[in-house]
Amino acid sequence: MFIRLCQEYADHMKEDPVSFRLTEYFSIYPQFMIHLWRSQFLQVFNNSPDETAFYRHILNEEDLNNSLVMIQPTLMSYTSDVGPQPVLLNSVLIKPDVILLDTSFHILIFHGETVAQWRKAGYQDQDGHENFKELLENPVADAQPYT
Repeated sequence: MFIRLCQEYADHMKEDPVSFRLTEYFSIYPQFMIHLWRSQFLQVFNNSPDETAFYRHILNEEDLNNSLVMIQPTLMSYTSDVGPQPVLLNSVLIKPDVILLDTSFHILIFHGETVAQWRKAGYQDQDGHENFKELLENPVADAQPYT
């Protein structure tokens, strides 16, 4: 099904895999399908029947936006020089800044190595480090409506 869809909507030349391009409307479709295939909604391995029924029930009861977040969680990156920006779910993107992960079931705030060291040293409580304090508070404030 996926291959037929890509044949229909992708631009490519035969025998040239580098030329493969999906239209802008389907650009994130492959990534979304991978997350769906790996999700607890389709993969029941290592889940009890109760857990599987729970997750599928919640998926069916939620609206479209929440269902999309359940299938492909959102990942927001917070840096000191730029406001919060959405990033792709990729381990390469875990940098020494702050990341907010929303899976609709769990919310995780990750502090990179440098930020964690600065937080442990208490820089957010010192004068002159208001920007760092704001960097730590922004993800918490953004996560509040979901708790």
